[in-house]
Amino acid sequence: MGLMWYLYLSEPPFAYILASLANKTSQVDVEQILGRILRLPHTSQHTQSALNMSYVLTSSNDFNNTVAHIVKGLNSAGFSDKDYRIGESAKPQIPEQPAEQITLPDQQGCSKTETPLETAEDDFSGLDAKSIGAELERRREQAQTPEIAPKANTMLDAAAEVEKAYTDAIQQTDNDPMMDNLPWEVRDKVKSFQVNPQFREDIETLQIPQFFLKIEQSLFTDGSFELLDKEMLAEGFTLKGKAYDIDFATADDEIREIDVREQDGGLPKVFKMESAEQRYFKEWFNNLPPESRVRQCKDMMFNQLNKLNMVDAAELKAYINRIVDDMDKAQLAAMEKAPLGYAAKIRSKIETLLEAHYRENFERWLETERIVCKPYFRLRPSIHPATYTDIYARSLYTAEDGDMNKLEQKLIVELTALPNVRWWHRNIARQGFAINGFIKHYPDILIMTKSGKLICAETKGEHLKNDDSREKIALGQAWRTAAGKDFRYYMVFENEENLLPGAVSMSQFIDTIKEL
Repeated sequence: MGLMWYLYLSEPPFAYILASLANKTSQVDVEQILGRILRLPHTSQHTQSALNMSYVLTSSNDFNNTVAHIVKGLNSAGFSDKDYRIGESAKPQIPEQPAEQITLPDQQGCSKTETPLETAEDDFSGLDAKSIGAELERRREQAQTPEIAPKANTMLDAAAEVEKAYTDAIQQTDNDPMMDNLPWEVRDKVKSFQVNPQFREDIETLQIPQFFLKIEQSLFTDGSFELLDKEMLAEGFTLKGKAYDIDFATADDEIREIDVREQDGGLPKVFKMESAEQRYFKEWFNNLPPESRVRQCKDMMFNQLNKLNMVDAAELKAYINRIVDDMDKAQLAAMEKAPLGYAAKIRSKIETLLEAHYRENFERWLETERIVCKPYFRLRPSIHPATYTDIYARSLYTAEDGDMNKLEQKLIVELTALPNVRWWHRNIARQGFAINGFIKHYPDILIMTKSGKLICAETKGEHLKNDDSREKIALGQAWRTAAGKDFRYYMVFENEENLLPGAVSMSQFIDTIKEL
């Protein structure tokens, strides 16, 4: 009786084998063996499928309990039933051999198959012992032939089938970041909607352009392109000489505390400091010398703001010092009452300066071709919206994201009536296509015309004619110019009154689509 494990690794290409010859029925023992196998380093995919699997062979006295312990050990290690299989090998079925008559030598003139006459006492003198021994040996060898004996590679064949099924399941989620990040046991509970069959070829060939940063060749790199992230545009940012015209009038003077309490599971939580504690803190703070109070405020604000990754710590401290040192007595007194509120105001100002720097670098690098637009993004074979709708015609998927406002619904209804629209798709924020520039912009709706034009439409209510919309228009137009003649971008408002530069009304947009 014993429990034997095989784990196959690919560097170097040979099998690591761990064998335990004890009769393992203890859950702890089984989990320890599991741990030794699962923690082996440097595992990677091997070209031989048999070397990508691990195996448990057991002939324990208490087989069922041992299997239950193995499964429980796998679950404890973070595996689900999608990651392992339990095989129950049937006992080999040996076909029943037909009875055969042994042919013996003639006895006193009898034929070979004729039963001799009985005599008063048995006479074995005519038996040929060598013939009988040869026949028994022949039958013994026959019982060992592959047609009757269990095949040696049955386990490997079963393992290959399991690996193929597992690999196929993995491939079905390729290029699907949302599903890749979900545990196996919940993936089949997520609603998925496939692309409509008549549009499958469209998404297989369509590559939507996105912005890339050109990495120049150097001693350390061969030169390449990296998908642009706006933090890459922080290059050259400095707070030296930057304006600090900040309105502190509405700074929050409430004090928060971070505490670890047993009823909250022993985790740190933020609480509004109670009134009595606030009074005590302010009394302690007010009793400090004026210089100490100012220094304490500077330190508190610096500690709050030093989490900004794109800002140099020394420059941040100097920026805070410039702001505070330029305050009069009344402003200092107000700051001492709400240092964290002042820190939030300074953070907002720095983020505004950063965003302006991102846009400045983006426009300059796009002009000098340090940033280029390359075909890259592919629509997924399936989507997984939190809410969905399937009532609108000509949708790219069997159902689309149902999180749509009335203006988006109105636009989609209009699109279903246009004969030159091939399909439309409700783009899902943080899952779908993004125009990646000095901001990351997810257009609301993607439209494909029968002439092969892809149109990105962003719908906005009348109350959203603001700086955020202006930035999206600027980025969308830059993307349209760089992407080429087969791509368009429009920001769509319901009415024509007071349109932002570069935006269109619903009626203007529909008229334009008709002509594409």
